[in-house]
Amino acid sequence: MSRALFPGWRPSDDEAARLAPVAAALRGGTRKLQLRLQVRRPDQWHATLCFIGYDVGHLVTPPLLDAFAAAAARIPPHRFSIERLTYWPQSGAVVALPFGCPPLQALCDATRDATRRCGISPLQATTQPHVTLAYLDKHLASQDWLRDIDCTTAGPFVVDRFELLFNPGGRYDALESWTLAGAELPRPPEQGTLL
Repeated sequence: MSRALFPGWRPSDDEAARLAPVAAALRGGTRKLQLRLQVRRPDQWHATLCFIGYDVGHLVTPPLLDAFAAAAARIPPHRFSIERLTYWPQSGAVVALPFGCPPLQALCDATRDATRRCGISPLQATTQPHVTLAYLDKHLASQDWLRDIDCTTAGPFVVDRFELLFNPGGRYDALESWTLAGAELPRPPEQGTLL
């Protein structure tokens, strides 16, 4: 039982239905290659924004909830599309990676900062937002065949809210939810060309 605690984003039922064919192609590819695959159910699909830790339910306090509410007020609603699937050998995870999405990364950073402002050191910050679809065995060779799975039909995913999720084992319970309400993020500064 993981007893994990983290702020996260989950796809809507419609978005999960559009992601299902990508997961089905993944299952088909592993059968063809005779790889052992542990598939996550659609209700388990999520993007972890910042991983707080295990067995830390006592950290869910009004100041933490208020800090997440403040983060939601600063980040605008946004969309992302999946660029590709990849395999992470250290964990064995097969993940869907979005095209670069600065607002999604800003949301990850904002939840990390909110956690830290409450005196909590998160176990892991998210530097590459992703949705874990399944697990293969750990430490396999590169799984280049994943690049051939078409993710374009999944369409855009709307990030207009996030939740504080707790995993009591086999599912994710939302302890609280916040709607994103920020204005557009400032553009990153551009460096002029040197002549």
